Amino acid sequence: MKKLISSLSALLLLLAVTSCSDDSPYPGFKRMENGAYMKFYNQNKTGEQPLLHDEVTFEMSQYFNDSLLFTTVGNTPMSIVLTEPEFQGDVVDGLLMMHVGDSARMVVPADSVFTVMLQMTEIPEEYKGKLIYYDLKLLSLRRQAVLEAEHKHLLDSLRVVEENYLAELRNDPNNTVTESGIILLEQTGKGRLAQPGEFVNFDFSMCKPEGDTIMNSFGIEPVEIPYGEEFIGEGFKEIIGMVPVNGTLRCVIPSALAFDSTGYEQFILPYTPMVVRLKMNSVMDKATHDQYLAKIQADKEAEKNRLKALEPKAIADYIKAKGITVAPTESGLYIIPQKQHEGNKAQWGDEVKVHFIIKNLKEEVLESSYDYNEPMPFKVGSMEMIPAIDEAVMTMSKGDKVTLVSPSKLAFDAADMGAMLPPHSPLVIELELVDIK
Repeated sequence: MKKLISSLSALLLLLAVTSCSDDSPYPGFKRMENGAYMKFYNQNKTGEQPLLHDEVTFEMSQYFNDSLLFTTVGNTPMSIVLTEPEFQGDVVDGLLMMHVGDSARMVVPADSVFTVMLQMTEIPEEYKGKLIYYDLKLLSLRRQAVLEAEHKHLLDSLRVVEENYLAELRNDPNNTVTESGIILLEQTGKGRLAQPGEFVNFDFSMCKPEGDTIMNSFGIEPVEIPYGEEFIGEGFKEIIGMVPVNGTLRCVIPSALAFDSTGYEQFILPYTPMVVRLKMNSVMDKATHDQYLAKIQADKEAEKNRLKALEPKAIADYIKAKGITVAPTESGLYIIPQKQHEGNKAQWGDEVKVHFIIKNLKEEVLESSYDYNEPMPFKVGSMEMIPAIDEAVMTMSKGDKVTLVSPSKLAFDAADMGAMLPPHSPLVIELELVDIK
């Protein structure tokens, strides 16, 4: 829920409303002509009023049940370009009704946030039938024409920078320029090149001219794709076919063959050439690649079987080392009481809240609900939690704390969850039953 509150994209759309009546259902709030429900604190009707595609800068505070959930006041204000409202009565609609210097409050049923905007089938209980309020203060605006002129000036500047950069490289006699315009800086290796439909396995790094790394697979995980498949633009596809097995290539790909005049979100500006280093690890035809994949799968299954065979001894060694004397349940789960209370036990179908710390047998923490600052709600038996937790809570009363030692079949079984939790890994779980409904 807190992720919802802190998400900027959610904040910009949290005012979906569904009423079409001219009479406001919210006392003190007026239904504006575009569907926003607003109450003005200050109005400056001589100030400029924004239009679609203008940029506005504003302060915003979000309230629920009279509690402040989010605010920009005292911090950096928000700036957005007003695009066509996705929902009637969203933040854009509210801002379109304001003048620079205005301050106002907007209201929306919390139910609409979840059912209309987030398309959720279930509304969190604490939000049902409640209202969310937003205080807005419009600080300034910049017109669409100004934004477009600035953008054109930026594009022109970036294009000139790229042209000068590429021209210097093309004029260097040590470099080779392909017909498409790719500039080859260094190349090693001889041998057969990949043919369309074959599978290539390679490592690469991609940097901006100033040296900032955008992508890198070296030392992480190589890329494996069919040659000819789209991969980061036409330029990259071309250089993949230029490097033999064990060969390397360092080159510059012009923006026209990469991210062009659009760039990529906030990470890559328009007209940014890419400096690429590529090492070809292998080239395989389909039959060889199929055999390669089959061997990888066989090796994975063999490793899973090995770990599965070792699991009973790993659990037994842990139980002995910790001096645990309780007997396991029929399923193999060890439930070691730490703190007990009188009261009803949780039952199948109950709505409960728990805190947990999940660890491996090395007692490395994998996940903790305490990091979320609130207990985790779930319905017992709904498969929302691993079977070990479902089984354990039905032995617990509100306020109880237990330590669980769980076989993998009651946890993540044969799933590979990474280096800290390979297949067939037992778990140690600190569990607290916070509430039962």
